[in-house]
Amino acid sequence: MYVPLHWHSTYSFLEALGQPKDIVKRAKELWFPAIAITDYNGMFWVPSFFLAAKDSKNPDDENDVWVKAIFGLEIWFVMDLKSSSVGKSIWNLCLLAETDEWYHNMMELIAYANQTGFTNWTQKLDLNALKEKPQWIRIFTGWELSWISKMLSAWESEAKIREIYDMLHEIFGEKCYLEITAQDETLLPITKKVNQFIYNLAKQTNTKLIVDNDYRYLKEKDKEAWEIALSIKDWTKMYDANRRKPAGKYHIMDGEEIREICIKNWYKAEEVDEWMSNNGAIAEELNASMLLNQKLFPKYKTPDHIQAYYDKYWATSIEC
Repeated sequence: MYVPLHWHSTYSFLEALGQPKDIVKRAKELWFPAIAITDYNGMFWVPSFFLAAKDSKNPDDENDVWVKAIFGLEIWFVMDLKSSSVGKSIWNLCLLAETDEWYHNMMELIAYANQTGFTNWTQKLDLNALKEKPQWIRIFTGWELSWISKMLSAWESEAKIREIYDMLHEIFGEKCYLEITAQDETLLPITKKVNQFIYNLAKQTNTKLIVDNDYRYLKEKDKEAWEIALSIKDWTKMYDANRRKPAGKYHIMDGEEIREICIKNWYKAEEVDEWMSNNGAIAEELNASMLLNQKLFPKYKTPDHIQAYYDKYWATSIEC
């Protein structure tokens, strides 16, 4: 069964529309057993998303089930924050939480991106950060903001792109996936180029493929409202010739719509069915939840000079 794994809510500021509760409601209408949110660079939406998912079960219907909330994160990524070219090669990665330990890992990665990786008003992770936190997290990549897309657009060598993928695969192993973007490739030539490269890379590396259309709003009729939000963010007018007017469809699609688009792009029906099945299988394996009604504080190591001062003066005074 198909489950959407790549979605942005209104918490991806002016890049998407849809409150978490409305996303859950739409997932329920489309009979999805689960749905993911992978907003940009933060997890502010998690409590409302989790509560909406828990409330999605009809208490009057004993056969009804609640929509599983899958927690994710799309974040900027560079190979090495210490590199002199860190501002030139910035890409995106998507992370999915696997178990309850996701909270600590995701929060520590976000803290790292905002403290260590914050330059030029952009928070970033690097390969070293991912090496420290591979547990309980899965990753996927492949859409228009990924290093694959950007490097192909810049006519970088395929060997160099493969080298980066091999590094990520070495860290995450079978928890690393490649994503086919379900958009009309006749409207988006770069999507066709990226999809074909990803398709071949998956074959060469025996990597599982998933499929999504990178949802940005709830229903097809909401596209104009989304474009207005993009214009507000970009300080452009709707009548400006150079405003963002993304081709393609970015509403929450059901499995049949995803399948129809991919088959139109000349992929085999049995392959598309396998990709959608991979989405569903991954969703079944992701069981992160959120503990409510308690205080959660991050753990920070006390600097050595502060700890020495505490041990010498404060701890002694308490004993007295």
